[in-house]
Amino acid sequence: MKPSGLDDGAFTGLEVAMVFIAFIVVASIFAYAALSAGFFTTQKTEQTVYSAVQQVGTVIQIVEPVMVQAGSSGDSVRYITITVKGSSNVDIDVERIVVTVSTAEAMQTYKGATFWHPVSKDRQPTAFWSMRIPLYRADEPAATGDLIISQNQRFFIEIKSTEAISCMVERRVPAGMRPGSWYEV
Repeated sequence: MKPSGLDDGAFTGLEVAMVFIAFIVVASIFAYAALSAGFFTTQKTEQTVYSAVQQVGTVIQIVEPVMVQAGSSGDSVRYITITVKGSSNVDIDVERIVVTVSTAEAMQTYKGATFWHPVSKDRQPTAFWSMRIPLYRADEPAATGDLIISQNQRFFIEIKSTEAISCMVERRVPAGMRPGSWYEV
């Protein structure tokens, strides 16, 4: 004899299959949303990295060595000579560079292309520039005064440009300088 009730076993399996398919569809939607968010984040990170590389790419670097020339008595510095280069050997607009030389007691600022001299090989773009910084008013009439940097004294050179990140170095004048001699610091 047949049972009087209907057999629901087949429908239960079909319902489970439908719920399982619904879970798969919902999971794939969430996976797509997560992947999209990941791609968006990766794209923003890439833009940030490119922006940072572009900014860092415009750094002016002081090329070693920094040289000082002793004054006529040998007690202080008469000239400082620096060589700079732009990142990736890009030509530098020296007209926009401001150089500040300072000690704990005084400071002197230099700007303009008259102090700069290109250091380049035949017919190649100028990537390196050399600057001879006069510290006495007798050597540079436009200077506001003499900047006295004595033996064994620390001094700072800061280079700023409207196109690049600033650069600063600290050096110490050697003791026992001979008059008119050049020294690497």
